[in-house]
Amino acid sequence: MPVSAQVTVEATATIIVPAANSYQTAYLHNLGGGPIYLGASNVTTSNGYKLDNGDKLTVTVGDSEALYAVTASGTQTVAVLRQK
Repeated sequence: MPVSAQVTVEATATIIVPAANSYQTAYLHNLGGGPIYLGASNVTTSNGYKLDNGDKLTVTVGDSEALYAVTASGTQTVAVLRQK
């Protein structure tokens, strides 16, 4: 069953796809006013995958893993649709 949410991402690592006991496909759309950076719990603007404002991405999140995001400053909103 698909699960959708709009997540507010801040300058500290924020979970945007929580861990599950199976692989998940996540569809991301950066709705905010600036880029977000994707990665593990230690994600930063220096080591994260940059998703610019308006960009969309499909990503597979591994078994028992979570996907995090961070901003350079302020807050941004990312729309997330995930399928278990």
